[in-house]
Amino acid sequence: MLIIPYPEYFGLLRIDVNTPITPLRVDDLLAIKQPVIFFPGTHCDERVFMPIWSLLQLEERAYVPLQWADTLAQMMALSRDRLAYFDQPVHLVGFSMGGYIAALLAVEQPAKIASLTLIGSSAQLLPEAELQQRHLLLTAIKQGKFKAVSSTQIATMFHANNQNNSALIDVVKAMTADLGLSTLNNQMTATTQRQNLLKSLAEAEFHVHFVAGQVDHLVSAHTLNNAQQQLRNSTVKLIDQAGHMLPLEQPLALAEYLSQKLS
Repeated sequence: MLIIPYPEYFGLLRIDVNTPITPLRVDDLLAIKQPVIFFPGTHCDERVFMPIWSLLQLEERAYVPLQWADTLAQMMALSRDRLAYFDQPVHLVGFSMGGYIAALLAVEQPAKIASLTLIGSSAQLLPEAELQQRHLLLTAIKQGKFKAVSSTQIATMFHANNQNNSALIDVVKAMTADLGLSTLNNQMTATTQRQNLLKSLAEAEFHVHFVAGQVDHLVSAHTLNNAQQQLRNSTVKLIDQAGHMLPLEQPLALAEYLSQKLS
């Protein structure tokens, strides 16, 4: 087994030495010409997108550092700042919590949006079970009973085939360790009580793309299909061999999907 650095990626991938490696050429990259803004999920930073960034030829790219924000108002201020970079309509791509923030921005300034892609996110209220879990977690953090996210907890966000992939698990562990419990507490406090944005999105002219791992336990296929039925300009895509951490688990499939929908 050989360990090699992933292009532009703060992590390592393990590959079998018998597997032939074909280096990517610029011509092989999947091109997207319009500006794209990326929004990370809870307890994530830009590392969650680096695998797909290495596969996409993005002429204009921005990233919203939601991990810097303590409140929803600050998240929106950072989002508006990045949107103001561009004079033309932009594509918004949000992962998990970042999908909700991207959707809020899209309904606030629809004339500036070319499309909205939600990865593992539904633009709706959180399910009751998740609300209860978040309440317990926030209480435990406040009482000092929760110290860190365990490897076992992280593994549940991956497809079964990836739950023992230490290279992938370590990326998430590194993000959670670097960002710390204060970031987790602030993000969950700011975004647990959500609006159902489907009615507002249904009035928009831009397309909405829902994409998730086939076994995403946080966002079900039923939820996404129901959302699609309410939005005339929308699509749903489920990607095999992926759980909630789709951008890390299946970066090539996700990059190809984004290139197809945003080009």
